[in-house]
Amino acid sequence: MKTILVGQIHPDAHALLTKSTSLTQFTQEQFDTIHSLDIEAIALRTFTQLQKKQLDLLPSLKYVISCSVGIDNIDLEELKRRNITLIHCAGTNANSVAEHSLYLLYSILREDPKRPYAELKDKTVGLVGFGYIGKLVAKKLKGCECNVIAFDVIEQEPAVLKDLSVTMKSFEDVLSQSDIISIHVPYNKHTEKLINEKAFSLIQQNTFFINTSRAEVIDEEAFLHHATQFRGIGLDVYSDILKEKLTIGACKNVILTPHVAAQGEDSFREQCLKPVEEFVKKIQS
Repeated sequence: MKTILVGQIHPDAHALLTKSTSLTQFTQEQFDTIHSLDIEAIALRTFTQLQKKQLDLLPSLKYVISCSVGIDNIDLEELKRRNITLIHCAGTNANSVAEHSLYLLYSILREDPKRPYAELKDKTVGLVGFGYIGKLVAKKLKGCECNVIAFDVIEQEPAVLKDLSVTMKSFEDVLSQSDIISIHVPYNKHTEKLINEKAFSLIQQNTFFINTSRAEVIDEEAFLHHATQFRGIGLDVYSDILKEKLTIGACKNVILTPHVAAQGEDSFREQCLKPVEEFVKKIQS
């Protein structure tokens, strides 16, 4: 099967694709100018857009292999209309993102080494989004003697909540009752600018704020308006404009990482290799 790979994936996934298909690798710049009548499969990551414009240039496409967990870069309706199969494995980056969230959490708690810093014990941690990553964050917090509350639009299993010692609350209650807020929602039309002016107005003064999901779930204009109310901010996703304005003093305790939360070496291998393995099973069956 004629397959193209855009960008870089884990070497193990690359080797399996090479072994199982007729593979050609493109850079992002090369892909932007591609026109192919015979490409049947494409492997890509979240940095590559696959919208109607790109799909029109790949009329023989049958499979899309997403080696990322987020799929907001792909026009899902257009894939469905064209009967193209999407293969991706949700949750494969969860451990890496959960660990990175805790790295940001502990880092912003220790805001000034010259003064006594905030401790996690007895704090209320609010998780906005309680899917794979939110649950793993809660699991990793279990021994920290903190109170964990969460919001999600999906009803949760009582046994899971009991095991993780988590109390589900409304969106408004999580924002207003938390000492530390960590965002773990996917980006879609329902979550775009979910944390907006109204949401920020509910958050307590001197709260710690963390986002490792997507920049688009935050209304950045409203965020900048309220940035001084936070005792600490830890972000892995943000626009260049937000980065510039935060680093010139909107909040003194800010840690920014360049969208690397999902790049743990084990999780990176999983999110690349698992969908490729699923693809290979499908074409060989």
